[in-house]
Amino acid sequence: MEKEEIIVAVQEAIAKELGQYKVNKEIHYLDHLWIKEMREWTESIKSEFWKTVVRTIIRTIIIFMLIGFGIWGVKNFK
Repeated sequence: MEKEEIIVAVQEAIAKELGQYKVNKEIHYLDHLWIKEMREWTESIKSEFWKTVVRTIIRTIIIFMLIGFGIWGVKNFK
């Protein structure tokens, strides 16, 4: 067999064996875009979640400080 015949035979064998697993390139690309969007979305959710948690903690501390100073002021200036 010549080199060209071997190449053709190998290509035909691969196409025969792996043809059932062939994925449409466009669909495969769109799947990757969807995965990228999901990854970015989950990162933004995590980011927004932690930002909200930190803001809530800071606001709670400030509110308790104001209440504490208010109570301290009322007790000390009677």
